[in-house]
Amino acid sequence: MKHMRHIAKVVDDWTRVEAEFSGEYAHQITNAIKKCSSDDDLKNIIISSLIDRYMFFYVNSNRPHKITRLMLELLDSKNFLFESPSPRNNLLEQSIEHLYKGSGLLPTLWKVQQIWEDESARELIEYLYEQFENFEPNDDHISWLNKYKNYYINQGKPWEESDSYDD
Repeated sequence: MKHMRHIAKVVDDWTRVEAEFSGEYAHQITNAIKKCSSDDDLKNIIISSLIDRYMFFYVNSNRPHKITRLMLELLDSKNFLFESPSPRNNLLEQSIEHLYKGSGLLPTLWKVQQIWEDESARELIEYLYEQFENFEPNDDHISWLNKYKNYYINQGKPWEESDSYDD
């Protein structure tokens, strides 16, 4: 889950939980999903199927683990959002990381600076910003913004996190 890498970097110990369903149980889940009429119905099926097969308890006290308690609370409230966005979506961190590492932006700025010296890299950035000022977002851009704006307002600016794009 690359989009959560910045969180994993700052913790000493963490667990990733995955579930796999097969056989008749998987078919029952599939049939239930097909009958869903809303996102809440789908989320309830997902949480219910996880709780049904995978509940976590503290060994010494037999109390439900925090993960189990949270899933039960989500199911009871029937008003929840998954915090982890789909990695298929073009997350801001992924876009910034691509600019930083994969797009060739920094090597291009370095080449420009080596060829024309002075402030040529800064001039190129200013030129790109001028192009941005005339940029017209399409429906996909607007949809992405509507979906993720509040998420990023709460998370803060990803580039302000130290070492967030260093590996």
